[in-house]
Amino acid sequence: MDGRKVVSISWRAAAAALDAGTAVFAAVNVAYFVTRLAGDGPETPARRAAVLALAVISLGALAEALVLLASLAASDPAPLLSSPQWTAVRVLACAGGGGVCALILRRLSDGPTGPEGD
Repeated sequence: MDGRKVVSISWRAAAAALDAGTAVFAAVNVAYFVTRLAGDGPETPARRAAVLALAVISLGALAEALVLLASLAASDPAPLLSSPQWTAVRVLACAGGGGVCALILRRLSDGPTGPEGD
């Protein structure tokens, strides 16, 4: 097997793993933010607007990750999507989604608090 093909496959697998992680983190984040919006908690209008913005951002990250996963699954994905440069960029999206997800999980483990406790 040609060396370029092996590298291409490994970068493609890394990009797919990062996008799968990003999709999972974004799905958890969207679920949390939508649940928080649907609740009758003592949220101020400004806080509700912030939660809505975070829900939309997380939904966008989820949609992007799913589209990228689908394009990576295509028989002949664009060369950019399976390159080391693209994989490096996807690390940032995955790390950002994972960071928000970690904050959400920490908040959930601490129990519910009011707006002053956030």
